[in-house]
Order: sequence, then C-alpha cells, then structure tokens
Amino acid sequence: MPRPRIPGRRRHVLDAARGLALEKGWPATTVADIAARAGIGKGAVYLEFADKPAILDAVLRRSMRGLTADVHRRALDHPGLLDLPTVYRLAIEALLADPLMRAFHLGDQSVLGEHVRSVSDDRYRQRFDWLLDYIARLQDARMIDPAIPHQTLARMLSTFTIGLLHTPGTLGPISDDQLRESVELFARLVGHGLTTDEQANPEAARAAQLDLLRALEDQLDHLEDQ
Repeated sequence: MPRPRIPGRRRHVLDAARGLALEKGWPATTVADIAARAGIGKGAVYLEFADKPAILDAVLRRSMRGLTADVHRRALDHPGLLDLPTVYRLAIEALLADPLMRAFHLGDQSVLGEHVRSVSDDRYRQRFDWLLDYIARLQDARMIDPAIPHQTLARMLSTFTIGLLHTPGTLGPISDDQLRESVELFARLVGHGLTTDEQANPEAARAAQLDLLRALEDQLDHLEDQ
C-alpha cells in the first residue's frame, strides 16, 4: 500500500524545482538538489513524483495555470474589444511577467520544446478542439470573416504558437522586445486579414474568450489533481 502524502510536501518540491530551474537550468538540476532545497529526503520526492520529468511536467502545469489565470484577469479587466490581436497582446504581457514561462519561451533554457514533444496525453488535442470552437464563435460574432475555414485558421494559429516555442532552439535566444514585436506584428496581420465588414458582437466575442480560458483552467486543475 502506498504511503500517504504529507500535506504541503508536493508544493515544497515544486517550489524547489522551480527555483532551481531558474537559477541553474533544469538539465543541471538533480532530484537530490530538489530534495535538499525542499528540506526533505530524496526518497520522499519519489513518493510524490515518479521521476524527474514528472516533476518538470508538474512545475510547468502549475506555471501554465498561473499564466492562464493572469490572462483571465487581464481579459476581465480589459475595457475594450477582446479580439484576437488583443488576446495575443494580453497573453504575451502575462507570459513575460512569469520568470519561468518567460525563460522557456525566450530560449534561456532548452526545456519547454522537448517537454511538449514528450507529452503523450491528449491535452494539446483538447486545446486545439477548444480553439476550433472559439474561432467558430468569433465568426458567429462577426469578429472573424465567416468565409474563412475555421480548421485552417486554427492550424495557422497553432503553427505560429508552436513555431514560437521552437524559435530559440533554431535561431537562438530572443529578447523580451523581440518577442513582443513578433507577436504584435502577427496579431496585426491576423487582425487585418480576418476582419469582416459586418456588424460585430463584442459581448459574444468576450464570452467566447472567457469560456476558452475557463476550459483551459479546468483542464490544468484536472491535470494537477492527477
């Protein structure tokens, strides 16, 4: 029978792992390092996580959960139209506010791309399906030209996001400003290319965006409970 988990131990492990990843990089971090930083024995770490990759997965899920919550707050506070360009801008500012997610996306450590390729569950397929639904709702709200195939648009947006994650590994690290400029230009191009002359429904667009964020938050909550 597995030994019961000690309340707070998992959180201490994740806090230690996050701090070490930022200080020395994940490849140079060992489970023994994490245990020492958390103030527990190395064996206790394995009572919470199967191996080192499982720790990283949990650290990134928690960071992604915080990032999503931050974007959600920014979206709720934003007084204007929540169209695709605005959503990209809110997301990039939230990302740059989180040191761990910023480090991964800007290529300070070559960790996140490898992690994405190693994920074997269907979380990314689910997110693609939610993106399809979100785009369809924006088209219904006349924020996006309904004549554009939503599957094609979803693949284009996903390709940009995935490509952005892999850019540092291919072209080298990028700065905050370079990341902002790339996302800003992409958002502007997308915004101009998808517009329609029909009367838009801003309330429906806002509801679609908030529902998408809630779905992602629920998925991350479920993953953290596993």
